[in-house]
Amino acid sequence: MLIELNPPRAQAMLDRLIAYLRATLTASRAPSHPLSAEFERLADYLALMGMRMGERLSVQLELPEALRALPVPPLLLQPLVENAIRHGLEPQVGAGRLEVRARREDESLLLSVRDTGVGLAEAAPATSGTGFGLQQVRERLHTLFGERASLKVEPADDAEGGTLALIRLPWPQPAAAADNDTGRNSHGC
Repeated sequence: MLIELNPPRAQAMLDRLIAYLRATLTASRAPSHPLSAEFERLADYLALMGMRMGERLSVQLELPEALRALPVPPLLLQPLVENAIRHGLEPQVGAGRLEVRARREDESLLLSVRDTGVGLAEAAPATSGTGFGLQQVRERLHTLFGERASLKVEPADDAEGGTLALIRLPWPQPAAAADNDTGRNSHGC
């Protein structure tokens, strides 16, 4: 439809889509990438969704500088962001907000995706999915980190409503420190 109504905007959307798909394909081949790359892919995807949803979509990405280089599995947040839009924000008549945040809490890296959409209890049957995306994230977390990682999806607990998805990962250990912990010398040091 955009091709007929607004060719320059359609071309911009196509260019953004091609760049996003290239970057996503490259990322999917790596065991990990910096958290900043994960946020960059989300920004690309959300720019596409912004073109589609217009002013109905407000986005806030929050990645502290100190966390930008941390290694994370690629495309870990993507299914959560897609779910927030598809099941939370798109079914809602008015505008909504999507927030993606990273922070350290004790010895964990917390990644959250929060929307101010219709919420879990209000999601219409037409928007209910198969749960494939959430299951994939849970399986990847379990395979990579065992019980040290988790994914929780719950109603947001404030007046704005919506849904909160929270990934907890073990805080990455520097390679030298991890080697020292596992390779103690014969003196027990």
